[in-house]
Amino acid sequence: MTVREEAKPTKRFGKSAALAALDARAARIAAEQKFDRSNGTSQLRPPGARDEITDEIINRAVEYGRMRAFEQFAEAIEEGFRFEPNQEST
Repeated sequence: MTVREEAKPTKRFGKSAALAALDARAARIAAEQKFDRSNGTSQLRPPGARDEITDEIINRAVEYGRMRAFEQFAEAIEEGFRFEPNQEST
């Protein structure tokens, strides 16, 4: 076996592997942060906070998180991420 063959990832880059990896990471974050994945951003609101400024801060934070998720996914692809569902995120 050549060095190149040894360096090959264990799973082929494909739609099902990528989706499984993304779902596993989302589930891990939800568990760590005690998020209910079937509930929306209302769970981010501090108890008793019902104002437009709080809503704006939450919406901005959600959009920032979305942007970072795409950046991290692109970095993972560039670095040869193997799309294994149990792989820890950085």
